[in-house]
Amino acid sequence: MKKLIMIAVGAVIVAVLIIFNLRSDKGTKTEVTVTEVKRRDVTKTITASGNIQPKSRVNVSASAMGKITRLAVEEGDYVSKGDFLLEIDPTTYRSAVEQLSAAVRGAEATVELETATLEKTRYDYERTLELSKKELVSENELREAKVAVEIAEARVKTARESLVQYKANLAKASHELDEVLINAEMSGIITALNVEEGESAIMGTINNPGTVLLTIADLSEMEAEVRVDETEVVFIDVGHSASVTLDAFPDTTFSGFVSEVGNSAIRGQLGLGQESVDFKVVVTIQDSIPDIRPGLSASVEITVARANDVLTIPIQCLTVHDQKTLERRRDRAGQDEDGGGDSDAKVEEEDNDDGDEDAEDIEGVFVVEDGKAVFKRVRVGIAGERHFEVKAGLSEGESVVSGPFKAIGDLRDGHRVKIKKKRD
Repeated sequence: MKKLIMIAVGAVIVAVLIIFNLRSDKGTKTEVTVTEVKRRDVTKTITASGNIQPKSRVNVSASAMGKITRLAVEEGDYVSKGDFLLEIDPTTYRSAVEQLSAAVRGAEATVELETATLEKTRYDYERTLELSKKELVSENELREAKVAVEIAEARVKTARESLVQYKANLAKASHELDEVLINAEMSGIITALNVEEGESAIMGTINNPGTVLLTIADLSEMEAEVRVDETEVVFIDVGHSASVTLDAFPDTTFSGFVSEVGNSAIRGQLGLGQESVDFKVVVTIQDSIPDIRPGLSASVEITVARANDVLTIPIQCLTVHDQKTLERRRDRAGQDEDGGGDSDAKVEEEDNDDGDEDAEDIEGVFVVEDGKAVFKRVRVGIAGERHFEVKAGLSEGESVVSGPFKAIGDLRDGHRVKIKKKRD
């Protein structure tokens, strides 16, 4: 009997401990990190990468075909507009000019000859006409004299047209001869020299570009050409301020502004059938850059929006819930306070089963009030690097749950919490 009594007492003690533990679990508080709603300056920036190029540059291509016989510059030389750069073998082009010059002279002589012939036929016609009035020549002779004048006039016209054609061909050949002497179209530095003396230059056609002989650039004005993703380029406008960092000068930042936003998409393959869509954005660099070289890698940070002295919260605080789930979780939190809540597993199962695709998604944060997490709907503005601008829904100084990430996702409206850490 005594043994039975001891067993019964032990069972009662175990039951009491189980009930105590269950009630303790119901009152368990979630540990969270909080931060205060504070006023800050928020800046939205877009980052992109590319390289720098001169704002003004000229690619000098061959307008004539032939071997380069003279080369007067080297890469890195400074040239002024009009300076001689190089010469392409002029032999063929000079020969063509000489031949056409002779043809022009011959055509001019032909015009003179035919003009003299015309004057003679006109004189003969006038004389025949006078004799015809005196009936000293026949009608047939008069008609032949008139036809001779008409033929002479046509021959003069043909000779003059030939002269015009020869002169046009001579002008073209003279221009081509001039093209073998290439002079600088602008002042600047020779940033690229792609040929050597003795090499052959190839002219471009409609479908095939010609030989780019050299490049002249004005290095006093530089631009950063970058590619921006299609989801971000819509926020960028001409005139937005920007900062530029070069890999060659990692400790120096150069100021600039957006001077061009491309309208044509640049498409690329990412692999696995995915395609990237970017747009070219040009940033004009306002600061001078020492020892600059075109093509240096650049990173650009473009400021697209700014708000000063506004209420802010850390980005990780913001969460999204649908309205029905929030109401359901608020009710369960109240039941937990009364000790009659469901288990966590059951709560999660019901949340998954009862999801309403038509329910409104609400952006908000959890604010700690009287030891409880209270969900508040907020309206945010500019998204900075670390903080959101708060336009409505919160007041300065309120304590907002900022972590851990899992805790924010699992919190229920009205859930009891314990502040583990407070961040500035």
